[in-house]
Amino acid sequence: MSEVRFNRAPYTVTYYKDGEKKTLRRVPPPKLHDAVPDDIVSLNRGKNADFKAGDEFTVKSINPRQPNVLQLINDDGVSTFADYYDVNLEEMRGARDGIEPIDLPINNKYLLWP
Repeated sequence: MSEVRFNRAPYTVTYYKDGEKKTLRRVPPPKLHDAVPDDIVSLNRGKNADFKAGDEFTVKSINPRQPNVLQLINDDGVSTFADYYDVNLEEMRGARDGIEPIDLPINNKYLLWP
């Protein structure tokens, strides 16, 4: 997946209400968690039969305008949305700024002694 940039640059939303054009200036909230796409997370609270508490899921995507809502995908390809406070980061697999992929724990298991 491509890397997601989390900047807080303002953006404008334009809509029509009662035939009048309205424009709002919005700023995305700060990102309050460490997860990025391709990471493995577990749920604190279950959502339904496909997404039970304690199960592990892959982060499919994070919307830059709503960075505290994660889209999770299970092994069957079914996805759902979860707030950042409903998940625990289990394993860092996604690309991060300033961290080389070889430095991630998943990629250097061969260096560990049994």
